[in-house]
Amino acid sequence: MRQGSGIRHLAVVMGLLFLAACSQTYPYVPTTTKTVVPPQEGGEAPPAPPAGAPPLEPRPDLATQVKALEARVQQLEGRLAEVERTRVASAPSPAAPSGYPKAGAPAGDKAYAEGLRLYQGKKYGPAREKFSQYLKDQPQGPKAAEARYHLADSFYLEGKYKEAAVEFNKMATQHPKSILAPAALLRQALAYKSLQQTANYQSTLKKLVQSYPKSPEAKEAQRWLKEGKKEGAAGGAR
Repeated sequence: MRQGSGIRHLAVVMGLLFLAACSQTYPYVPTTTKTVVPPQEGGEAPPAPPAGAPPLEPRPDLATQVKALEARVQQLEGRLAEVERTRVASAPSPAAPSGYPKAGAPAGDKAYAEGLRLYQGKKYGPAREKFSQYLKDQPQGPKAAEARYHLADSFYLEGKYKEAAVEFNKMATQHPKSILAPAALLRQALAYKSLQQTANYQSTLKKLVQSYPKSPEAKEAQRWLKEGKKEGAAGGAR
């Protein structure tokens, strides 16, 4: 029994020596390992990504994609609404003629608009009634200068020069900063000329030149004054 036990010990020692010699002769080379993805429940394991490929980013779930799409749609709807508001605000009204007040405007504005329509239709008497109504309701209204000018001009166009001169004088006096003031003085001068009131005619032209020297009407008034001097000189020579 002792002899058998010694033989077994000798065999084990010899085996260990053999393995040590083999490890020195053939060094250990590690094998390439491959990541094994555990299979999902009820299905097969997904294929492993190829060697050297970048890691895949996680895909957003369906709820996140829907929220992003809804946000984009809301942005587009907001832009379309803004474009529509801009288009409607800049588009002229097809129903209302030029100078006609908007819906809900005061009665005085409607009177002016109606008077302007009649004036453009050469219905000067009814137009004056509307302009007078506007001036009575809104003597300092936004269209007061225009109403006064058209009222005066309706007299002039009917050949009622005396009344026209009075109304043009009111317009220029009451609204000296209006763009129509130089035209009113020029028209007033013409009314005096038609009445053969030479002194009033010339004084009105001079007033126009002094008050509005840079206006086109002032240049016209200067030309008429020069022509008047030439006519006077020619008459004196005779």
